[in-house]
Amino acid sequence: MNAYLRFSKKELAGLLLLIMVVLLFAVQPFIQTTTKRQKLDAASRRAFSKIINTLEVADNNDQPDAMPSSPNAYSYSKRAYTSSTKGRLFTFDPNTLDAAGWLQLGLRERTVQTIIRYRNKGGHFRKPEDLQKIYGLHRDEFERIKPYVVLTTPPYPNADATSIASTTRKTFIRSVPQPIDINTADTTAYKALYGIGSRLAARIVHYREKLGGFYSIGQVGETYGVPDSTFQKIKPLLLLNHPDLRKLSINTASYEALNAHPYISSKLAYLIVKQRSIAPIASPEALQVLVTQTNDVFEKLEPYIRFE
Repeated sequence: MNAYLRFSKKELAGLLLLIMVVLLFAVQPFIQTTTKRQKLDAASRRAFSKIINTLEVADNNDQPDAMPSSPNAYSYSKRAYTSSTKGRLFTFDPNTLDAAGWLQLGLRERTVQTIIRYRNKGGHFRKPEDLQKIYGLHRDEFERIKPYVVLTTPPYPNADATSIASTTRKTFIRSVPQPIDINTADTTAYKALYGIGSRLAARIVHYREKLGGFYSIGQVGETYGVPDSTFQKIKPLLLLNHPDLRKLSINTASYEALNAHPYISSKLAYLIVKQRSIAPIASPEALQVLVTQTNDVFEKLEPYIRFE
């Protein structure tokens, strides 16, 4: 039993240290702190403030541009320019004002040189807002001189009003298409019409040759590739003064010649050749009997057929 209650020297030292720590935490709330912050008297405070103010003034004098006291003193970014010399404002034409005049307005010499170089290279101010394209002219400078800009030169330099008006008229005046005869007009005449280019003009002339001529203005609109909207616009300019047609001999034309005609299908060409091998086709009525067996239109075909 005594062996269990016996402590070594290290164990006794640790036990004593633990007891001391517990006692320290137990009595700590009852110990009053004697260290108190001492307040400066009035004289010390004035001396301290004077030292601080002196240091602030010295720091401001070391800066290249002292910051303004008001946070709203700048309406632009830190790089914005505010002219210290406002200059004298007067009405002026930016296209004729010389360098001395720009300097009198309060602009910086470098900006004035930029304006002069711009004009010497052919630059021209057509409205007051064009001054904003000048590199180095700040917005506050432009807004200050803008109300005094008076443009007295023409919008196009080195040109009088008469030549300008003439050039403008030439730009917008288009030649008026002339009426054409649909059976005698060539591709050049057709190309002069609205919406008819080289390809459509060639198709119209080719279609006319395959038919043997036009007997109706509406046949121009049948040409492959001609939109109906385009045809309706050019229709008032189409004339039919020479309705002479080349006609096919229904009893002697070859199968190839018959089949090449736009109004004769291959089936109808076969029936015509077969029928005339038995007996000649002597009348429109006999031809119409054959046409009813196909999808061809007898009324469109009849003007191109002759019976002999």
